[in-house]
Amino acid sequence: MISWRIVPTKIHATHIVPVFWAAVLLGGSLLAQPPAGASGAAGRGGGRGGPAIVSPQIEGNGRVTFRLYAPQVSAVAVGGDISQGLAAAEPDSTPAASGGGASRGGPAAVVMLKSADGVWSGTTVRAIKPGAWRYTFNVDGVTIVDPRNVVTSSSQTQVQSLLIVPGDFSETRDVPHGAVSQARYVASALGNARREMYVYTPPGYEKDAVKYPVLYLIHGGGDTAISWSTVGRANDILDNLIAEKKAKPMLIVMPSGWTPAGGQVMTSDATKDPFNSEMLKDIIPFIESHYRTLTTPESRALSGLSMGGIQTLNTGLHNLGTFSYVAVMSSGWILESDRQFFYTSEAAKIPAYNSKLKLFWWGWGQTDIARANGLAVIDEFKRRGVKIETLETPGGHEWANWRTYLHEVAPKLFR
Repeated sequence: MISWRIVPTKIHATHIVPVFWAAVLLGGSLLAQPPAGASGAAGRGGGRGGPAIVSPQIEGNGRVTFRLYAPQVSAVAVGGDISQGLAAAEPDSTPAASGGGASRGGPAAVVMLKSADGVWSGTTVRAIKPGAWRYTFNVDGVTIVDPRNVVTSSSQTQVQSLLIVPGDFSETRDVPHGAVSQARYVASALGNARREMYVYTPPGYEKDAVKYPVLYLIHGGGDTAISWSTVGRANDILDNLIAEKKAKPMLIVMPSGWTPAGGQVMTSDATKDPFNSEMLKDIIPFIESHYRTLTTPESRALSGLSMGGIQTLNTGLHNLGTFSYVAVMSSGWILESDRQFFYTSEAAKIPAYNSKLKLFWWGWGQTDIARANGLAVIDEFKRRGVKIETLETPGGHEWANWRTYLHEVAPKLFR
């Protein structure tokens, strides 16, 4: 659950256009009356929206059914992360036929078929694991959101629908909830560019006078500042950990790793990454002047995934003494030349990592595209005596792992 604390913002067109064009692409089906005698599945969206249908719908066996009223189209498929969310197959299970929802050339996660009333529907071949999963509909070659699902998650290039399956540490529980607010500011380090970030404040922040430690949490290359509080489920993860007394109450600051310069700098030279300057000159000062925070290195943590993991390395290690906790997720400098540059240019600081960092943590998936890059850096750091806590998990470069890493790291912070 996201409890919005500040709402003075305009609704962006990107949040509206996908649903509007869905209506156009489906021949006006969002506004059409159901055919005579039509009887869609019981649920929201009847009347002017066509047959009353629910999408997505979590079935009793854990499988998920998707529905779309589109009587005038010839093909509908489900794309996105649904294949990643499939529970492990039973040893004697029969592979599904290929079709809508196939991932990386494998069998389909769900096949959509049209009924006589114009409703396309399909149920996943297996149960979907707990967590948050992005998905879209492909309608005659055009990608749209699910018109019946109002929960979405924005990336750099599109808006996707979000399926949330309860049952793990990221579910919304009946516990005290914090709030997520949007903070807008002007970044002097970026030529006075207008910027935004999202800030999680823990339960009770509005009522107490306590000063809190801060975790600065950066998204990956394909995502945006809001991703950690939508598909990343950061606020629910912390709400649950705090309620269980497993994590200290803290602020989570989720900035935009992308800068107005365009293509993000992925070098190991922090002085060439504008985000490094923005973090020190604008983000941290803004947070510490607008929120009740502790302001010592021991009260600051820095973490990020993929592109954000490289920014975590650059900012956290180049500015040693600013953050006492550094956690890298699915990342590592890609080029050997970058790695060698860092080992040389930062050589004087490396021996101080163990004394300056209370935690240096690194996580990656078994099939992660960043696994080899990360291991190369970890091995060299360990050869030089640096203590790093590591975790390898099943799966690859995906949000299921990054949520797991936040759940693992948060209890280790500010102890």
